[in-house]
Amino acid sequence: MKSRSQKCHAHRAQRAALLGGFALALGAAGMPSAFAELGGAPTLSAASARSVQRLAVESNKASSPATSTEQATGGSATTGTTPSWTTRETTLPDGLIEREYLTADGVVFAVAWRGSHRPELSVLLGTQYATQMSRNARALRLQGKGSHGTTSQNDETFAVQASTHQRSSTGVAWLPKLLPAGVSPDALSIPPGS
Repeated sequence: MKSRSQKCHAHRAQRAALLGGFALALGAAGMPSAFAELGGAPTLSAASARSVQRLAVESNKASSPATSTEQATGGSATTGTTPSWTTRETTLPDGLIEREYLTADGVVFAVAWRGSHRPELSVLLGTQYATQMSRNARALRLQGKGSHGTTSQNDETFAVQASTHQRSSTGVAWLPKLLPAGVSPDALSIPPGS
């Protein structure tokens, strides 16, 4: 005869298997979980990205000289010129916000995220950059210069600033060589409450 504890564990195992199977089925059905990797083409269509009109305003702000007040309050500085970059953003069912920044040619030059957990970085950044980020973080920790929750790297090919602490993860990664003129990496992060 099974004890109450054994029955409880068996029930939890069945529930976990069912939820895991459901998640696998959703993934196989083509539910987008993230964007393209850095340096590649976006995988999220403009139709499924949130607020296409807002994206154009953000693009124009980067191509015109705007004051820090305009940027902080979301002022719409427009120049009438073609934007040098655009953004696409999605909010996943678990609340994780992922944003990709695209050059005028449609190449992803930066990605940002904010949510209760870190996204799958090999998908968001691409395997090459996720591996590079992981190796750099590990090397810094071994030197006593880093922590498990915070990562910062900046070289000529890849840069990232990420922080993960109790149910809060934020980060931005970019390719310095593709960063449009006048765009500050500090302006690429997703502000709280977005």
